[in-house]
Amino acid sequence: MVQFFLNWTEKDIRVSNMTCGQFISEQKLSNDWKIVCFWNGKLGKSLKPHSLEFRRVTATDVVTMYGTFYPHHTVSTIRKRGQSSEMPPKLLFHTFMESGSSSKVIDVYDPHLEFNSGLHGDVTITHLTNYGCRKCVHLVELSNDMRRLLEPENCCLADVYLKCGEASIPAHKIILSARSPVFAAMFKNPMKENHENEVVIDDMEVPVLQLMLTYVYTGNLSDLTVSSVSDLLYAADKYQLGDLKKMCCEFLKNRISLQNVLRIVLLGELHCNELKSRAIDYICLVCKEISVFENTEEWKTLTKERPDLTVDILTAVLKA
Repeated sequence: MVQFFLNWTEKDIRVSNMTCGQFISEQKLSNDWKIVCFWNGKLGKSLKPHSLEFRRVTATDVVTMYGTFYPHHTVSTIRKRGQSSEMPPKLLFHTFMESGSSSKVIDVYDPHLEFNSGLHGDVTITHLTNYGCRKCVHLVELSNDMRRLLEPENCCLADVYLKCGEASIPAHKIILSARSPVFAAMFKNPMKENHENEVVIDDMEVPVLQLMLTYVYTGNLSDLTVSSVSDLLYAADKYQLGDLKKMCCEFLKNRISLQNVLRIVLLGELHCNELKSRAIDYICLVCKEISVFENTEEWKTLTKERPDLTVDILTAVLKA
């Protein structure tokens, strides 16, 4: 598995003589891989990415490709029932390339995004062994099909709306119920949410809800940070999404640092004892003296709000 980062600005976009004057930008990822972006619009004005083409020299393996691209200077809005909300705009893709294929084109055009020229993001390419290749390909196809249900043009198929702040996000009761015991109980019983076809979610931000829905529908996540995963862990716990909770905890375990370890101790106390233990072990290993933390705002806040946790930390450090 190899991850590549891309950053195209307007100066990287040129007219291609090979494609009847279409605007393109390209980047060599490695000696074996190149990616080309095809653009619609006019140079100097608003250009929108239309499609991506992955090209490779060696075409022997089956590979999966997934990534997240962000248009530069973008604004994206979900509109429903007369309401609007600022949403973080991004282009997600997850696809595969068969053995023997030297190129793959992916449609990434999104009419709902408005932005100036430019694109940045990352792509991960994974070479698959023969064992399990076909199963993996089918799962990628299924994940892509499920992701399309979240696209705005398919909102007419929704039978419930998740009200979060000013956003009203269309969803499907059967999918939510299949993935979450909490949603299943909500929609199987004569509850307000089931009758009104609306679920009010007022304890998380819209981007976190979007991440949770992406996982519920596709089983995949990308572009994660310690901050976003910390909030996502709460959502996973609330809606009893066991696999998502494990994913969040593993992500946080692998990213513990002096800057975030106290926050992760608290998250572990709230959601996962194993995560709490890992964070305290990190403190014992790295910090020979608790004075490293004593003058920080995080430690002062933790001492005031959760003195029991500071006692746990101090006890562990003294025993180490």
